[in-house]
Amino acid sequence: MMVTQATTFDQSRFNTRRIEARMQRFELLRRHQDFIAFKNAPEKYLLLPLRCKKSILIPVKDIVYLQATSNYTEFFLNNGKKIMVSRTMKEFLSKLDAEMFVRVHKSFTINLNYLLHFDVREEMFVQLIGDVKLSVSRRKKKEFLDKRKSYVGR
Repeated sequence: MMVTQATTFDQSRFNTRRIEARMQRFELLRRHQDFIAFKNAPEKYLLLPLRCKKSILIPVKDIVYLQATSNYTEFFLNNGKKIMVSRTMKEFLSKLDAEMFVRVHKSFTINLNYLLHFDVREEMFVQLIGDVKLSVSRRKKKEFLDKRKSYVGR
């Protein structure tokens, strides 16, 4: 028969801050590895920062259009969901495919994959899936036509 000795627990050596810091580093490393796995995937994803240090990865191909309101950007997805992010649209434009996305107005950037109809002669609008009708500004008209022509030509 084996007798075990009870050991006393020395709380002075137990440092909760150090353990919490290591756990946070481990969580950050895990998130970084997940992000790298998504980044290297053949399908492109966009990381959207949400509140309380949380983020969400969405496939770029699912974005129908973006709407800017001051320092906020609202993402409209093809499944009908909307995601509001407290960042300017300009920050996201550099991360999106420049051939697929075109800014048609100060407040709107569209995904050319979801373009159904447009009129830039009289009413100056684009129509996207889901009966979404967005205005095209005079200043962005030429850029829109050029990108649409090159995108359709691919």
